[in-house]
Amino acid sequence: MSSIYLLRPAVVCLAVLAAPVSAQVAEPGDGLFNIANDPEIAHEELYGETKGWKVYAGFTTENFAYCAAEMAKPEMTWRFGYDASPQWQLAVKHPFQGETPYGSFDVDGQSSGLSGWGDGSWVIMWPNRGEYDAIANGSLMEVHMGEVWYQMKLEGTGAAALKVQECVTNGGRAGGAAPAPAPTPLALTAPAPAAVAVMPNPAFRGESFVGNCETPYASYRCMATTLQPTGHYGKAEEITDPSGSEMGFIVQTDRADLSQVWVSYDKVNYTYLGLWGSDGRCMAPLPDQDQQVVANLGHDAWKLCIGG
Repeated sequence: MSSIYLLRPAVVCLAVLAAPVSAQVAEPGDGLFNIANDPEIAHEELYGETKGWKVYAGFTTENFAYCAAEMAKPEMTWRFGYDASPQWQLAVKHPFQGETPYGSFDVDGQSSGLSGWGDGSWVIMWPNRGEYDAIANGSLMEVHMGEVWYQMKLEGTGAAALKVQECVTNGGRAGGAAPAPAPTPLALTAPAPAAVAVMPNPAFRGESFVGNCETPYASYRCMATTLQPTGHYGKAEEITDPSGSEMGFIVQTDRADLSQVWVSYDKVNYTYLGLWGSDGRCMAPLPDQDQQVVANLGHDAWKLCIGG
């Protein structure tokens, strides 16, 4: 299996990507559901209320589909929540139809790219996985995609986020089973020789290469620097955007099995992203991952490519 790291100063297609919006749009029978106005939803129930938010659970004729927290005010109505896949979404009531222009999602000055899809009643968006926590913990959010442009004060979103998670755990049924204990991080239970990942020391730096990092929506110059791996880990590299417009991160893999991948955005904590496969140029997560790995990956399409 090829290494996922830069081997030479080549063009690098590095993607920690949100999949194109057209691929995210829920289609009948695909197991994905929009958290607002999905045609497959037979009925919606009020699961509970907290801090001014109403949390709704949606159901098809057979199964649980999603939980979403809604805030309805005269100036705007919006939702955030998870469907059963689980994929987290953001929705605003707006008459836009079709794919929105590519725009931005900002919480307290931290901005990232975003696009959405409108059905004439709601615009559905699929921000990056970590931004669910940003909504829960932030103060002010702004979404700007062409004419779809809103600012929202984030009041009570922490409690609403917890209520949504409880709702999903209970399959949308109020008074259901108590939320299950938090799962053990996969790094503790992954196939040997996986263990709790130890962050490489960014002070011990090797070669740096400049290339192009690309996503479906943007291309930017980036730098990849090899780091000294820790413990039994065999490969480590830091990816940065010198302009500071894109989030940097560190990737580390296991020496004995390079298909096991960990990623850190804060240079302190790792997230285990499971087993990855390679076609000789690009690596991507393998199918049939553990449920916790699926949750760690979120709805994003992760891929790392090395090109000449």
